[in-house]
Amino acid sequence: MTQRSTGHHRGLIRAYRYQAPASTDGALPEDPSGGRFTPAVDGPAPDVIAFGMKLFLASLTMVFGGTFVAYAVFRWRERDGWESILDTPEIMGLVAASILLVIADIAAMRALKKAETRAAARKLTLVTVIFATIYLVVQSISWVPLLNQVGERIGGSIVGGTLDHAGGLFLMLTFAHAVHVFGGIVANVIVLLRSKDDRGPARDSLRMLYSYWRFLTVMWVAVLIALAI
Repeated sequence: MTQRSTGHHRGLIRAYRYQAPASTDGALPEDPSGGRFTPAVDGPAPDVIAFGMKLFLASLTMVFGGTFVAYAVFRWRERDGWESILDTPEIMGLVAASILLVIADIAAMRALKKAETRAAARKLTLVTVIFATIYLVVQSISWVPLLNQVGERIGGSIVGGTLDHAGGLFLMLTFAHAVHVFGGIVANVIVLLRSKDDRGPARDSLRMLYSYWRFLTVMWVAVLIALAI
């Protein structure tokens, strides 16, 4: 016999599960008196976690939105001499980065679906970390030629540089996205470290990770569209 109740813990609603005492033969007795309430989840209730994740992703959407607005303004000002990313050597790096990010996203999705098989979920979470890390390496390689074009700062101005606005905006968009990918890697590692080997990551943690990586994939598509225009 199972009952559910709610309580307050540090200002957040928590779900509790009633545990009735077992009888001598291991079965639950008809009268469950003497049982106790124990937390059904470790931390805030799932609906609170989901709401917090939605707020977090909404704030990130505004951050990326501001970045896209800045990109659009500069893109419009330089429209006559603008070189599309499709006509530059960086396109190959973007294609490789896209494939790696999609694989990381799929691994996060599979980890959530395999939440009941904790060992598999743990391995898939690690796969996300590996491919996301390779993504950052590929992105860093594509930045090197552009960073070499940045001039030297003397006083309050940059002198000796050959980096145009298109290259600078490419760095701005891809670097902003890469920073959040790095944050996702850190989150995955924390989840892996906090999960025991015999249990693996909890479903709520996997759900948040999946939501985050799917968000980053969508934002990456938006970055590619902006760079291709």
